[in-house]
Amino acid sequence: MTTTEADLALVTQQLDAGIAAWVRLAQQVGEPRLRSSVDAAGRVVLEALRAGGTLLVAGNGGSAAIASHVAAEFLGKCVQDRHPLPAISLAESHSSLTAIGNDYGFDQVFLRGVQAFGRPGDVLLAMSTSGTSPNIVAALGEARRRGVTTILMTGAKGAGQGDLADHLLVVPSEETPRIQEVHMLWAHAWCEAVDHAVQEPS
Repeated sequence: MTTTEADLALVTQQLDAGIAAWVRLAQQVGEPRLRSSVDAAGRVVLEALRAGGTLLVAGNGGSAAIASHVAAEFLGKCVQDRHPLPAISLAESHSSLTAIGNDYGFDQVFLRGVQAFGRPGDVLLAMSTSGTSPNIVAALGEARRRGVTTILMTGAKGAGQGDLADHLLVVPSEETPRIQEVHMLWAHAWCEAVDHAVQEPS
Protein backbone atom coordinates (compact mmCIF):
# COMPACT_ATOMS: atom_id res chain seq x y z
CA MET A 1 0.00 0.00 0.00
CA THR A 2 1.42 3.35 -1.03
CA THR A 3 1.13 6.45 1.12
CA THR A 4 -0.14 9.35 -0.94
CA GLU A 5 0.15 13.09 -0.43
CA ALA A 6 -3.54 13.08 0.44
CA ASP A 7 -2.89 10.51 3.20
CA LEU A 8 -0.10 12.61 4.63
CA ALA A 9 -2.28 15.70 4.49
CA LEU A 10 -4.83 13.91 6.69
CA VAL A 11 -2.32 13.82 9.54
CA THR A 12 -1.87 17.58 9.36
CA GLN A 13 -5.61 18.09 8.98
CA GLN A 14 -6.46 16.06 12.09
CA LEU A 15 -3.69 17.65 14.13
CA ASP A 16 -4.91 21.11 13.20
CA ALA A 17 -8.49 20.12 14.01
CA GLY A 18 -7.42 18.78 17.40
CA ILE A 19 -5.48 21.93 18.24
CA ALA A 20 -8.41 24.12 17.19
CA ALA A 21 -10.75 22.06 19.37
CA TRP A 22 -8.38 22.45 22.33
CA VAL A 23 -8.24 26.22 21.87
CA ARG A 24 -12.04 26.28 22.21
CA LEU A 25 -12.04 23.76 25.03
CA ALA A 26 -9.41 25.62 27.02
CA GLN A 27 -11.81 28.54 27.37
CA GLN A 28 -14.83 26.34 28.13
CA VAL A 29 -13.02 24.13 30.64
CA GLY A 30 -11.81 27.28 32.39
CA GLU A 31 -15.37 28.54 32.86
CA PRO A 32 -15.85 29.33 36.59
CA ARG A 33 -18.80 27.04 37.26
CA LEU A 34 -17.12 24.01 35.71
CA ARG A 35 -13.80 24.78 37.41
CA SER A 36 -15.62 25.00 40.73
CA SER A 37 -17.21 21.58 40.18
CA VAL A 38 -13.87 20.01 39.25
CA ASP A 39 -12.24 21.64 42.26
CA ALA A 40 -14.92 20.31 44.62
CA ALA A 41 -14.55 16.77 43.28
CA GLY A 42 -10.77 16.95 43.53
CA ARG A 43 -10.99 18.05 47.16
CA VAL A 44 -13.15 15.01 47.88
CA VAL A 45 -10.43 12.77 46.44
CA LEU A 46 -7.72 14.52 48.46
CA GLU A 47 -9.67 14.39 51.71
CA ALA A 48 -10.61 10.73 51.25
CA LEU A 49 -7.02 9.67 50.62
CA ARG A 50 -5.69 11.69 53.53
CA ALA A 51 -8.27 10.01 55.78
CA GLY A 52 -7.18 6.53 54.69
CA GLY A 53 -9.86 5.92 52.07
CA THR A 54 -9.36 4.18 48.75
CA LEU A 55 -9.86 5.60 45.26
CA LEU A 56 -11.64 3.19 42.92
CA VAL A 57 -11.46 4.06 39.22
CA ALA A 58 -13.56 2.62 36.39
CA GLY A 59 -14.01 3.13 32.65
CA ASN A 60 -14.41 1.26 29.36
CA GLY A 61 -12.09 1.26 26.36
CA GLY A 62 -9.93 4.37 26.32
CA SER A 63 -11.39 5.31 29.68
CA ALA A 64 -10.19 1.95 31.04
CA ALA A 65 -6.67 2.92 30.01
CA ILE A 66 -7.12 6.25 31.77
CA ALA A 67 -8.44 4.42 34.85
CA SER A 68 -5.26 2.34 34.98
CA HIS A 69 -3.13 5.43 34.43
CA VAL A 70 -4.86 7.35 37.22
CA ALA A 71 -4.58 4.48 39.71
CA ALA A 72 -0.89 4.11 38.86
CA GLU A 73 -0.28 7.81 39.50
CA PHE A 74 -1.59 7.48 43.06
CA LEU A 75 0.18 4.19 43.77
CA GLY A 76 3.40 5.64 42.40
CA LYS A 77 3.71 9.38 41.96
CA CYS A 78 2.66 12.05 39.49
CA VAL A 79 5.15 14.89 39.90
CA GLN A 80 6.66 14.56 43.36
CA ASP A 81 7.78 11.61 45.47
CA ARG A 82 5.60 10.61 48.40
CA HIS A 83 4.29 7.46 50.05
CA PRO A 84 1.96 5.27 47.94
CA LEU A 85 -1.77 5.84 48.19
CA PRO A 86 -4.55 3.23 47.84
CA ALA A 87 -6.01 3.41 44.34
CA ILE A 88 -7.51 0.55 42.36
CA SER A 89 -8.42 0.43 38.68
CA LEU A 90 -11.48 -1.81 38.43
CA ALA A 91 -10.65 -2.26 34.73
CA GLU A 92 -7.18 -3.62 35.37
CA SER A 93 -7.58 -7.41 35.57
CA HIS A 94 -8.35 -9.18 32.28
CA SER A 95 -9.12 -12.35 34.23
CA SER A 96 -11.63 -10.63 36.51
CA LEU A 97 -13.30 -8.72 33.69
CA THR A 98 -13.74 -11.77 31.49
CA ALA A 99 -14.79 -14.05 34.36
CA ILE A 100 -17.40 -11.63 35.66
CA GLY A 101 -18.56 -10.75 32.15
CA ASN A 102 -18.95 -14.42 31.29
CA ASP A 103 -20.56 -15.55 34.54
CA TYR A 104 -22.66 -12.55 35.51
CA GLY A 105 -22.86 -10.21 32.53
CA PHE A 106 -20.68 -7.32 31.36
CA ASP A 107 -22.92 -4.82 33.14
CA GLN A 108 -21.61 -6.19 36.47
CA VAL A 109 -17.86 -6.04 35.84
CA PHE A 110 -17.40 -2.85 37.85
CA LEU A 111 -20.32 -3.36 40.23
CA ARG A 112 -18.68 -6.45 41.69
CA GLY A 113 -15.42 -4.56 42.09
CA VAL A 114 -17.27 -1.94 44.10
CA GLN A 115 -18.88 -4.70 46.17
CA ALA A 116 -15.47 -6.22 46.87
CA PHE A 117 -13.50 -3.07 47.68
CA GLY A 118 -15.91 -0.17 48.29
CA ARG A 119 -16.29 1.07 51.87
CA PRO A 120 -17.76 4.26 53.38
CA GLY A 121 -15.14 6.98 53.05
CA ASP A 122 -13.88 5.68 49.71
CA VAL A 123 -14.36 7.41 46.36
CA LEU A 124 -15.44 5.91 43.02
CA LEU A 125 -14.19 7.88 40.02
CA ALA A 126 -16.14 6.64 36.99
CA MET A 127 -15.52 7.77 33.42
CA SER A 128 -17.99 7.41 30.55
CA THR A 129 -17.95 9.76 27.57
CA SER A 130 -21.68 9.11 27.04
CA GLY A 131 -22.60 8.93 30.71
CA THR A 132 -24.82 5.93 29.96
CA SER A 133 -22.52 2.88 29.94
CA PRO A 134 -24.57 0.23 31.80
CA ASN A 135 -21.62 -1.13 33.79
CA ILE A 136 -20.67 2.40 34.91
CA VAL A 137 -24.27 3.22 35.87
CA ALA A 138 -24.50 -0.02 37.86
CA ALA A 139 -21.22 0.65 39.66
CA LEU A 140 -22.27 4.18 40.59
CA GLY A 141 -25.55 2.91 42.02
CA GLU A 142 -23.80 0.24 44.07
CA ALA A 143 -21.23 2.73 45.33
CA ARG A 144 -23.92 5.05 46.59
CA ARG A 145 -25.67 2.18 48.37
CA ARG A 146 -22.40 1.46 50.14
CA GLY A 147 -21.69 5.03 51.24
CA VAL A 148 -18.91 5.51 48.68
CA THR A 149 -18.65 9.05 47.31
CA THR A 150 -19.17 9.07 43.54
CA ILE A 151 -17.67 11.17 40.76
CA LEU A 152 -18.75 10.78 37.14
CA MET A 153 -16.62 12.31 34.39
CA THR A 154 -18.50 12.44 31.10
CA GLY A 155 -19.03 14.46 27.91
CA ALA A 156 -21.82 16.67 26.62
CA LYS A 157 -24.11 13.68 26.04
CA GLY A 158 -23.96 12.86 29.74
CA ALA A 159 -24.92 16.33 30.93
CA GLY A 160 -28.30 15.13 32.17
CA GLN A 161 -26.89 12.36 34.35
CA GLY A 162 -26.54 14.40 37.53
CA ASP A 163 -28.69 11.94 39.49
CA LEU A 164 -26.09 9.20 39.00
CA ALA A 165 -23.26 10.71 41.04
CA ASP A 166 -22.45 13.08 43.87
CA HIS A 167 -20.19 15.02 41.51
CA LEU A 168 -20.96 15.23 37.78
CA LEU A 169 -18.16 16.69 35.65
CA VAL A 170 -19.12 17.35 32.05
CA VAL A 171 -16.61 18.10 29.30
CA PRO A 172 -18.40 20.47 26.89
CA SER A 173 -17.66 18.34 23.82
CA GLU A 174 -19.10 15.39 21.92
CA GLU A 175 -15.72 14.31 20.53
CA THR A 176 -14.55 11.22 22.41
CA PRO A 177 -10.79 11.93 22.09
CA ARG A 178 -11.19 15.48 23.40
CA ILE A 179 -13.44 14.33 26.26
CA GLN A 180 -10.94 11.72 27.38
CA GLU A 181 -8.07 14.20 27.15
CA VAL A 182 -9.89 16.58 29.49
CA HIS A 183 -10.65 13.73 31.89
CA MET A 184 -6.91 13.04 32.01
CA LEU A 185 -6.20 16.75 32.61
CA TRP A 186 -8.57 16.84 35.58
CA ALA A 187 -7.19 13.63 37.08
CA HIS A 188 -3.62 14.84 36.67
CA ALA A 189 -4.45 18.11 38.40
CA TRP A 190 -5.88 16.23 41.37
CA CYS A 191 -2.92 13.88 41.59
CA GLU A 192 -0.44 16.75 41.40
CA ALA A 193 -2.29 18.42 44.28
CA VAL A 194 -2.24 15.20 46.29
CA ASP A 195 1.49 14.77 45.65
CA HIS A 196 2.17 18.10 47.34
CA ALA A 197 -0.47 17.76 50.07
CA VAL A 198 0.55 14.41 51.52
CA GLN A 199 4.28 14.97 51.87
CA GLU A 200 5.76 13.43 54.98
CA PRO A 201 7.20 16.04 57.37
CA SER A 202 11.01 16.18 57.16
